Amino acid sequence: MMNKPTVDEILVGLASSRDAETEEPNRYTAAMVTAKRARQINTYYHSLGEGGALDSFTPPPVATMSRNYLSTAMEEVAQGEIAYRIRYTRQ
Repeated sequence: MMNKPTVDEILVGLASSRDAETEEPNRYTAAMVTAKRARQINTYYHSLGEGGALDSFTPPPVATMSRNYLSTAMEEVAQGEIAYRIRYTRQ
């Protein structure tokens, strides 16, 4: 079974939302950004049931029929809705 959107569509979405100083995204970047966004969506939906303060969580901007958080995150990234920044640490 093939996932939609494809990795190439996700890379195009990341390229469209990056800063001028950020280098061109690669597959590793795509995996990290979509995984982090899926965790944010998961946290948001789980906090709804707990009655917690939602100010610190960002709701999903894309309306989708998918109940899978990773699929939702992949759609958001492919549409260029998610901006990212890479922080380099000195060692």
